[in-house]
Amino acid sequence: MASLEKSDVLEIIKMLEDELNLIPKVDKMQKMKMRAQIRKQVGWLLSFRNPSAGRLYTGLEHRLPEVFSIFPYDFCHHLIDDLEIRLMVLRKRDRQRPTRIRTQIPTPQ
Repeated sequence: MASLEKSDVLEIIKMLEDELNLIPKVDKMQKMKMRAQIRKQVGWLLSFRNPSAGRLYTGLEHRLPEVFSIFPYDFCHHLIDDLEIRLMVLRKRDRQRPTRIRTQIPTPQ
């Protein structure tokens, strides 16, 4: 089963926070609260098994409705495209890893 790596999750969180910083119509205190809500999604993103871009986006949108309501429409498409690319790389990386049988014991090096 594939799941996102921590570096990928942190990049997704950074992308959401950077876009939030570009929104001029939200005051500083609201942005701070929204950033905290965004950062709370790290554990959820790391625990997501067999992710797809649509499921990740929909999940984030349901978990952060007030954040996504202020994002411009084109950012949402950009986010989905970025998620699709990350997941494509993740699946390619998983296919290249050798599969290990449980009874195999790694040899010390």
